[in-house]
Amino acid sequence: MTDSPNLLVIRHEPCSSLGMLETAVKKAQIPFRYLDTSQGEILTEPVSHYSHIVILGGTVSAYEDDRYPFLQTEFKLLETAIAQEIPLLGICLGSQILARVLGARVYRGESGREAGWCDLELTEMGQEDVLFQGFPDQFKVFESHQDTFELPSHCVHLATSNMYPNQAFRYGNAVWAIQFHLEMDEHALGSCADLIEQELEESHIQDTTLAQLLAEAASHSPSVAPLADRFMQQFLAVNTQKILQASF
Repeated sequence: MTDSPNLLVIRHEPCSSLGMLETAVKKAQIPFRYLDTSQGEILTEPVSHYSHIVILGGTVSAYEDDRYPFLQTEFKLLETAIAQEIPLLGICLGSQILARVLGARVYRGESGREAGWCDLELTEMGQEDVLFQGFPDQFKVFESHQDTFELPSHCVHLATSNMYPNQAFRYGNAVWAIQFHLEMDEHALGSCADLIEQELEESHIQDTTLAQLLAEAASHSPSVAPLADRFMQQFLAVNTQKILQASF
């Protein structure tokens, strides 16, 4: 175990970032770095160097590891992190990768692309989960995915939506997966504008435009920002007390 909080962020697209989640990281003065696995970057230090790991989204699919070998490397890294009980948070593709690592099926959903600002509802167990403390039972967040996953064995179902019911799960006391994007505001969304437009075009979505999504982001992000901040603070608190006690 590392002797101080230290965050690793696995990134699959150069344009993506922690977005609104970064506020809590900076408040806590926790150092972090991006690992661009899709660009061939590999972790040279032991994964135990990091106290927490976040896995961001991306345009590839978690079941395309034969096409994208970097995913296989990532699977092994995360298997090691799970075995060492390093707190993990997977977002969108990151959630699907964690589902795959935990033995569940990840597949192309039949309901089409869930895109834009969507309504989510916490399950009863979600309302009791440590990362969702202080959340309303229902809230609106940004989504952009068509792949989905089955819940891995021994996981707790935390959130659902009308289009895709498996929106969040927890495995044990240190692994969380969320299909949605708490990090997205108009700035984070604008940074990946080209990818978003490509996804809308490939999904044959004509009633939603990038300009519309950006306008909605500016409207919704003020209400999502406090939730993102609370969520990330609560994630960073997982195991941090153990780290601080072990350093004395």
